[in-house]
Amino acid sequence: MSKGEKSYWIKSGSYSVLERVFGQFIGFGNMFLLLRAVSKEEFGLWIQFLILAAVIEVSRTGLIQNGLIRYLTTSAEEEKPKINTASLFNALVLTFIVIILIFTIVQPVTSYFYPEYPELIQMFYYYSLTTIVLLPFLQFNYILQANLDFKGFFWSSLTYKGTLFIYIFYKYWNGITIDIFEMSLFLIFAASAASIVGYFFVKKYLKFSKTIDWKWVKELFHFGKFTFGSNLSTIIYKFTDRTMLGTMVGVDAISLYEVAIRITNLVDIPAISIAAVVFPQNAKNSLSQGKEGVREMYERSVAAILGLIIPAMIFIYLFAEIVVVILGKAQYLESVPILRVTIFFALFVPFALQFGTILDSIGKPKINFRFVILGLILNIIFNYFFIKEFGIMGAVYGTLLTYSVMFIIQMSFFYKWYGVRPWRPIALIPWFYKNLFSTVQGFLKKK
Repeated sequence: MSKGEKSYWIKSGSYSVLERVFGQFIGFGNMFLLLRAVSKEEFGLWIQFLILAAVIEVSRTGLIQNGLIRYLTTSAEEEKPKINTASLFNALVLTFIVIILIFTIVQPVTSYFYPEYPELIQMFYYYSLTTIVLLPFLQFNYILQANLDFKGFFWSSLTYKGTLFIYIFYKYWNGITIDIFEMSLFLIFAASAASIVGYFFVKKYLKFSKTIDWKWVKELFHFGKFTFGSNLSTIIYKFTDRTMLGTMVGVDAISLYEVAIRITNLVDIPAISIAAVVFPQNAKNSLSQGKEGVREMYERSVAAILGLIIPAMIFIYLFAEIVVVILGKAQYLESVPILRVTIFFALFVPFALQFGTILDSIGKPKINFRFVILGLILNIIFNYFFIKEFGIMGAVYGTLLTYSVMFIIQMSFFYKWYGVRPWRPIALIPWFYKNLFSTVQGFLKKK
């Protein structure tokens, strides 16, 4: 690895990891306060709102983000203003469609699945305003990532997430009743603040053409349509367990399950962070190094993730009761057996996440989409039968079985296409520790 590449990984990875770390801890802080300020039912309802909001935003991100990053990374300088304009046009059209869908389907869907919570409908009507304000924030972040400016990406994202945390903390600290309906309205202000912060970092990259280049509009759309499908399917895949628990068992079950999942998600921070760094770098490597570059990037990135998460997994498994009581109070001790199974999800996430990241970055989102659809179908089937039989624990068993089956299928194909060896990342963990140790040692010597 050259000095330039090493510098890229350290600098970009630091900001990316920080963004994920702060993001997860802010989310954790929100959960910590809300578990003490609202009922199980209200917390479960808030989580259900966030799930549906995430489906909307991740779908929009899928259509816009990866295509913009890929083409800004690999195209000539004179093409970039055309690409930015075409991407913004696509984002505007998609946002308009999202708003229409919110006002068309939210009322009948919510009334059918959650007739006892009519306030959820109004929360989504307000969210239609949030999604408009999020447009510049998201577009700025995509351009920053394409230009490898993870510093700007870090601060704008931190503003969006941190603003809501400050609001919740202020209410909790002063003993003011926290209203989840009001929180959904406050998201508009948080998105506005994040967009303003993002602008100050991205303005040097904001170059637009005066006219819309329809060739780039079509190119970005056709690239993004499969990523859109993949992201939409992935987010539904990710939240199938909680959504089905809410409809089949009740929103109280979502609260118990969410505590375990949030703790498990802390372990996933390195996986998500390294994926954000791998995508733009691998888009370049795939053009210059071919299959060998893809294989090496995959095996080394998964090894790095495993090296970081395994110690955390062991700790959480051994001290699950203490972790749950500290974070969720004694009334959530029912989450302990759930946590002791969900923690094993983290072993599969690095392989699956990097699998999708690599395929998208080398221009094969269509293939990734098919795998995601397969995983989604399996997860719905497994969760339905397991939840019906075992209740809350059924969601845990069903999701773990899905991860296991998809791991076997994905690794079989990756071995055939790129020679990726699923055991190789495990063998490379000592290599990661050695490099991590030398990097830390070098940093301390400079100090």
